[in-house]
Amino acid sequence: MDITTVRVSKKTLERLKSIGKKEETYDEIINRLIDNQKNEII
Repeated sequence: MDITTVRVSKKTLERLKSIGKKEETYDEIINRLIDNQKNEII
């Protein structure tokens, strides 16, 4: 898997942390949010 850096504000980082489940990576959180959004659109 290729890795990249995405810059976010500290506020956004804190929001991601609050959404995340224990031991969940930021990559997993973001992908879950994207998947949920796609499911809502369908």
